Amino acid sequence: MQLVSRNENRDFSKLLRLIKNPPQGSLEFEFTPEIAEYVLSKLNLHNRPKKPVKIVQYAKDMQDKNWSITGETLKFGTDGLLKDGQNRLAACIRAQTPFRSHVIFGIDPESFHHMDTGKQRGADDVLAIMGVQNAQKVSGAMKYMNAYRRGSPTTGGGMSNQAMKDMYLNEINPDLMQEAIRVAKRVYSIVKFPMGQVAAVYYIASENGDGDRVAQFFDELCSGGSSSSKFHPPRHLVETLVRLRMDRTQQLTSHMYSVMLTRAWYNYKRKKRSLKADMKVGLSDRIMEI
Repeated sequence: MQLVSRNENRDFSKLLRLIKNPPQGSLEFEFTPEIAEYVLSKLNLHNRPKKPVKIVQYAKDMQDKNWSITGETLKFGTDGLLKDGQNRLAACIRAQTPFRSHVIFGIDPESFHHMDTGKQRGADDVLAIMGVQNAQKVSGAMKYMNAYRRGSPTTGGGMSNQAMKDMYLNEINPDLMQEAIRVAKRVYSIVKFPMGQVAAVYYIASENGDGDRVAQFFDELCSGGSSSSKFHPPRHLVETLVRLRMDRTQQLTSHMYSVMLTRAWYNYKRKKRSLKADMKVGLSDRIMEI
């Protein structure tokens, strides 16, 4: 099926020439719905997830003739792939309306991870652009891993996009991380424990040589503790969560989840009982050693 009509062959050929032989600076180009569809279907690999709300908003502006050329550019890399602008192209297809924009060609793909690293691109966007599976969940797990290594139960100010990228490239075992995410999804589906904390504990414990033990811990957590003793750490944690969730005067926080989980794991690893005091969390409490 031909995506671009014969009447558009000249502009389409021009775009491909510009991508192949990047000019200096930016230039103005008109994107038709057909050209936009080709770019998104053929030249849009490892980009960040689309933003449906923005696409609808942009499409309405295009249909209402409320779209004008601004300093915002579409970007193509030296690898021939789209680097920025997929939401505008998707809106063009949705609106079935051409739009004009400044375009920059010849972007270094490596620099793409540094573009728009403020409010526009979050850490999960950067990981998605890098082709990381489950990017949003991996980002959350890595933030908690970074916090737990400092002894902090919460992520605090978080991590910069560059720090997240460097940590993933230099410290993370991708296979172990995806395994941690799979475990976290299962735990969440059964006991609704936040995935970031679960994945972080699973990853760090596995990295420390306790992979089989921590896998068993979370299996027992999912089964309600699998022990007749109410002091068995997984059972005690699950029963505490049930009780706290039923208490309308109590709100579970990420701080509490982190402290209770790491205490339960600490006791389980050392074959100790979990006591009622272990599940009482103060504002100044830090996590236990993983």
